Amino acid sequence: MSQRTLSFLLVTLFLSAFALVDVRSHYLLLFTKEDRLMSEKDALHVEWGRLLLEQGTLAEHRRIDHVARQKLDMMMPDPRRIVLLYSQPTAIP
Repeated sequence: MSQRTLSFLLVTLFLSAFALVDVRSHYLLLFTKEDRLMSEKDALHVEWGRLLLEQGTLAEHRRIDHVARQKLDMMMPDPRRIVLLYSQPTAIP
């Protein structure tokens, strides 16, 4: 093998080694980012479940009645004062 060919192969070998190190480094960065994002996704999933439970609790009829009575000073009207309105369904042409 000539000196020139040997130099070319040596330079190619070093360039390949540097490229391999660069690709490996990039891969590790992406792997770390993926792991962090998966952890964040799991945390958001847990929070979503907690929020659904909280929504169900806040929408309970007893709680709504309690808040209406205590915080808004609302009460059931006297049944004698309740007026029901009925309407006849209109015929659609």
